[in-house]
Amino acid sequence: MRGEYTQLACSFCDKGKIETWHIPSVWIEKRTGKSSLGKGKSVKKTSEIWIIKSGCNICGKSAEEVEKELKRKQII
Repeated sequence: MRGEYTQLACSFCDKGKIETWHIPSVWIEKRTGKSSLGKGKSVKKTSEIWIIKSGCNICGKSAEEVEKELKRKQII
């Protein structure tokens, strides 16, 4: 899975930067069945993954506190 480093604003002080690793959702297609029976396929979408790498460098909130707040505000 590919991901990227991103910076989000702190949800407590709006001044600090939070280091995150974001893996976006992807579509997965799986083909099933044999050639004599016809081919079928199923498609599903994986969920996004956010990993908080650091807390706020300004207000001093920990990574766990920041993650809870971002989830509560439905940012991640």
